[in-house]
Formats: sequence, C-alpha cells, structure tokens
Amino acid sequence: MTISENTKKFIYSLLVFPFPVTGIPILVYILPFYASSFNLGLSLVGLIFFAGRIIDVFTDPIMGALVDRYPSKYGKHKHWIFLSLPVLSISAYFLFFPQDQFISGWDLFFALFALYSGFTLANIAQLSWASFIAPDYDERTKLLTLREIVAIIATLIVISIPAVIEIYEGSFLLKINAIGIFALIGIPFTIFLGLFFLKDKKSSSNYDNPLKSFKRFFKNKTLNRLVFASVLLAFAQSLTGGLFVIFMDSILELSDYASRAIFINFTFAVLGIFLWRNIGLRYTKHFAASLCLLYAGILFLIQLFIVLLIADASESVKAGVLFFVLAMYGISFSGASPLIISMVADVSDAEHAESDVNKSGAMFAYYTTITKVGYTLAVAVPYIFLETVIGFDINLGPENSIFTKNILLYLYHLVPVVCFFGASFLLSKHNISRESHSEIKENIS
Repeated sequence: MTISENTKKFIYSLLVFPFPVTGIPILVYILPFYASSFNLGLSLVGLIFFAGRIIDVFTDPIMGALVDRYPSKYGKHKHWIFLSLPVLSISAYFLFFPQDQFISGWDLFFALFALYSGFTLANIAQLSWASFIAPDYDERTKLLTLREIVAIIATLIVISIPAVIEIYEGSFLLKINAIGIFALIGIPFTIFLGLFFLKDKKSSSNYDNPLKSFKRFFKNKTLNRLVFASVLLAFAQSLTGGLFVIFMDSILELSDYASRAIFINFTFAVLGIFLWRNIGLRYTKHFAASLCLLYAGILFLIQLFIVLLIADASESVKAGVLFFVLAMYGISFSGASPLIISMVADVSDAEHAESDVNKSGAMFAYYTTITKVGYTLAVAVPYIFLETVIGFDINLGPENSIFTKNILLYLYHLVPVVCFFGASFLLSKHNISRESHSEIKENIS
C-alpha cells in the first residue's frame, strides 16, 4: 500500500500518542493517589519514584546499544518498539487498576519500573528512527514538533478524562481507572499502526561499544549543552507537575479545579508549539528554544506575584485568574522539548560524519539517561524535603502551617524560574546552524 510522505510522518508521530500516560498522570494523579489513599506518605512515594527512575536510568545505555547493534529483517527499530508493547500494557494495567485496598510500596515500585522500562525502549527506538525518516534540518524540526503536537493532544485527551469526571464529582480512583483504559486501548493500536505502515532502516551502520560512545559524548560540549538544558527543563516541569495538585489544594484551596486548570494549560501548549516551531523554521532551532524558555521563566515569576495578590480573593476570582495565567504559561510548555530533540539528532549527524559510525541510538540513550535524572530528582527531593524536613502533611492540605505552606509556594515557583533561565542561556550557545548541518549531511553522503 502506497502512502504519502506526510501521511508517513503523521503515522510516525502517532506512535507517541499513548506515551503521555507515563508523564503528567503519574506526577499529578498516581503519586499523590498512592501517597494518600494507601497511606504510603509523600516521603515513601518520593523514594519509590526515585528508585524506579534511577534504576531505569541504567537501562537507557542498554536500550541504545540494543537498537544500534541488533537490527532485524524488519529494520533497525520496529522489533524493539513491538517488544515494548507487552511491558507497557501489563505495567499500565497494574498501575492504573490497583488490585487490592492494601497496596505496598513494592507493588508501586515494580509497576513504575516496568512502565518506564517499556517506555524507554520504545522512546529511544522512536527517536533514533526520526533521523532516518527526516534527515533534513528543517524536515526534522517539522517531524519532531509534529510528534510533540500529537503528544500534547494525547495529553489533553488524557487530562480531559479526569476533568470531566471531576465535574460529575467522580472519585480519585475512577479518574485513574479511566486513564488506564485510555492507555490499554491506545498503546497497542498506535504501535501496530506504525509497524504496519512505516518503512524502517534495513541495515545498521558500524557498531561502537556504548561505554566508549558515552565516554566520547561526555567530551562533546555541543551535545552536553543540550543535555544539561534538557535536565533543567525536565527538573522544572517535573517539579511543578509533581506538586501541582498539592499546590492547588494547600495554597489556593482550589483542588476541585485542578484537572480543569491542567486542561487549559495543555490546550494553550498545543497553540504554543506552532509559534515556537515557526520561529525555529524562520530563524534557528536554538534561538526559538532559548526564547521559549526565557518566556517561561518570566511567566512563572509573574505567576508567583499574582498568587500572592489573589490569596484572599473569592474562589471564583482565584480560579479565573489562575486559568488565565496558566494559559499564558502553557504557550511555552511544549515549545522547547521537540526543538532540543531535533538539535540532538543534528549533533548525532555530526558525530556520524566525524566517526563514520551511526550512533543515533546510543546518543539518544545518553540524552534520555541524563535527562531522567532531572525528572527523578524533581519529584523525589521536594516530596522528601517537604514531609521529612519541613513537616508538611499531604493529608492536612490547607490546614498545614503558614510556614510550611510558604515553603511550598516559593519552592513551586522560584526553583523552576532558575531552571528556565539557565536552560535558556545554555541553548543560546548552540552552534549547529541550518548551513552547517547541510555540510554535515554532505560529509555523511
């Protein structure tokens, strides 16, 4: 069956459609749910999340090496994405459909670790595949921003599920079950669609030892600027995601509006992607990504002052103002990430031209390995700090002391501001332009 190039790129982007269940729902719903409903507490849940993610970090180099070294008759990437299917589906079932009213920390740990391991394998294979599907500088930008648009639309669908349930006063467990149903339908459907319609790279290039590759990558200043910018971005967004429901309940006393607030934020994130994508196509990727994160830092700083101003306002006023601020911040939410990934792919081409070895799998494994540290620490450290050091109790909500609530308020805002500004500065120093990438591709040819 013959399909157009644009259709192929759309189908490739659909592969990411079910992946949002491993992001926002885990941070916003799963972790607080297990912490409160099963009396695991913030500290234990934070430690479990940290342990699951840190162990998962060590799987990234393995996954990258497998993708680079072991192609199949179907290509370099397809079979690895297929093998991720049962891991993702089974772990999602146990995570979103807790089987007993007494869930242990081990149950949560194994479900999270399996889910993230399946995601890692599928994600690294997909990112490596992008270099083959879109080899050109601007085409790669278009493909990976399209992938991000699909991811955000999928996230919108995922978070609209609990938002609708929230309106009809459904339970927290019902929200989680509904997200699980979305995952169990979406994961196999999109994977089989991509595997059936898309062509893959049939042979692998020369293979290099992943430890050697990582050592080489560690000395690559261009790559590491992107990686550490991604770590800062991951830390900022993961921290705010993990604390959002707690912030809405304890600081603003708007817990009934949390799901709708997230929905508004992600709606404007879809619109924002087109803005930053067009800036990247008109100028450069790194200029667009740097500007996006500068804007995010300024908006989050403004949000802090607005929250202080509306502290004593009525519930409807607080909700309305917050919805507006989150909409403005949402414009920046997903703008930088696909541009950073596209820049990493460009660096992978430069490495290929220099060494005559295609290390795209290993390079994306390096990128995701270090970025995951940002995601992991941003949830584990604040959870443990708030409960064990400051004495914050998630079950008390707004009844916590003024001191602990102020710590939560400033932690939620100021740490992300510093991260956004730092990442913006690092991206502004990127040195692969459209013209230099054309020369790199000529050297590969």
